[in-house]
Amino acid sequence: MHRFVISIFLIISSLAGAAEYRTWSNPDKTKTFEAEFVSSIDNRVTLRLKSFKTITVEMDKLHSDDQQWVNQYKSAQSGATVNKRIKKIDETAVFDTLVFGDSRDTVTKKLYASTLVTPTVELTHIGRTGLNNVFNTREKIAGLTYSLTFNWSESGEMIDVTLQSEDKSAQEYSTTLKDCWKEMEQLLISIYGKSKNSTQMAQVNSLKDDQMLASHVWDLDQGGSILLGTSKMNGSYQTVIRFTKQVYP
Repeated sequence: MHRFVISIFLIISSLAGAAEYRTWSNPDKTKTFEAEFVSSIDNRVTLRLKSFKTITVEMDKLHSDDQQWVNQYKSAQSGATVNKRIKKIDETAVFDTLVFGDSRDTVTKKLYASTLVTPTVELTHIGRTGLNNVFNTREKIAGLTYSLTFNWSESGEMIDVTLQSEDKSAQEYSTTLKDCWKEMEQLLISIYGKSKNSTQMAQVNSLKDDQMLASHVWDLDQGGSILLGTSKMNGSYQTVIRFTKQVYP
């Protein structure tokens, strides 16, 4: 089945609009807990607790009322609301309305017109700062805010755009960042299907400064790849999603 190549934020924002904290129960309702629905893939449901920790449970471990709620919610989100958003998006876009081959000027104009990201500097200052780390996501994704960085061809065409989360310490790598990485994995799978290559999240001591290690690779329908992984920059750690023109085997 064809998958529209769209920004993950279009799906996330449509999910966030209807998401809510609700009471969930085990099959016989002897145990309950408060959580927000994040995603459901195959027979697994990912939920976010009020502590912001995400958990994944088997569907049959939930009460039948909760199973019905999940199925109805998924049906609604895959219906008119999402379709209305999707049909407004150029299928050649790789992130928001950005397309591989866009010039710096085109990328700048598109981002300033975007409802998904927000600039941190005025347009008149772009020439002095460049585009890297100028735009941040308006909403948190998997609990974290992301900034955008770019790579360009020698002729000035965009060849990749990277979403890099806010910095976290080494102590938070196996907690906050790992929870974020897990949630991003589920979100990307829900949009692009199963990754063609995957491994575990990189160990914190395996990352060197100014390095990203990818754990997952997806193919883009119009050519190129999506990488999910983690990075270390200036002694801090991040979750990273990269949309790149490069094709990985």
